[in-house]
Amino acid sequence: MHENLPDAVANIMRESNEWQKAINSKGEVSLIVYLDMKSPHAYISVRPTLQIVKDYDVEIDFRPYTLSYIEMGVSKTTKDKKRRPPSPDADRKARMFYAAAREYCRLQHLPLRSPHRLLDAELAHRAFVFAKRQKLEIHFMMSVCLRGWGSGWREFELESISQLKDALAEVGADLSGFDEFIIDGGEGEQKVLAYKEEAHASGFVGTPHYVFYDNQSDRTLGLFGREHLALIRSKFAALGLARNDRVKAEFSHAWSGPS
Repeated sequence: MHENLPDAVANIMRESNEWQKAINSKGEVSLIVYLDMKSPHAYISVRPTLQIVKDYDVEIDFRPYTLSYIEMGVSKTTKDKKRRPPSPDADRKARMFYAAAREYCRLQHLPLRSPHRLLDAELAHRAFVFAKRQKLEIHFMMSVCLRGWGSGWREFELESISQLKDALAEVGADLSGFDEFIIDGGEGEQKVLAYKEEAHASGFVGTPHYVFYDNQSDRTLGLFGREHLALIRSKFAALGLARNDRVKAEFSHAWSGPS
């Protein structure tokens, strides 16, 4: 666990006013970003992705996507919540996945500990959509993920409706209608499913997944992975979308914090 998790959470959450500006920002181009709250690499991608909106005249649209452990090859079953790798090779890849995440989290001063069990992000993603309607989706996600990933999901239950409600309240969300929104068959589930279908139509393979209209190729482009941020920035730069002449398209994968 992070040496002082409450302080680490507070330090990152101090950026929330800047997140609000980014989410409220209108732009000439729309950038859709699909995230899964149980993915450490989606967690790592949030802040450098927000930097795009700070630097370019772009409107951002964060959406949830619920990944499958089985489809990713992380586990052959999810029934007992314990990771059951389908093969030694799959186990090696999963361990490397978290090892890389830890290194990048250190650069951003994000707390991260490997999860002690498999996670189900479905309810959290419905809550994400609820928060999104109040333009609080990143505040909510980061509040949950900082405590969740910071403790290896020992100090936050991602499947707990009461804890999700508490997290929403903490970031200032109005909870009116939440209980009806989050139930099975409710509006939240329907919206998460609709987002999933739209993601697949754009060539989705994992999170973070970026979607935008690319003028150079005259088509909608879908890109998987934070490593494409520099490419995305270069395309926005070519369109003359930089907010000032100090903005550079070049962007390090080893990004260490907001400028």
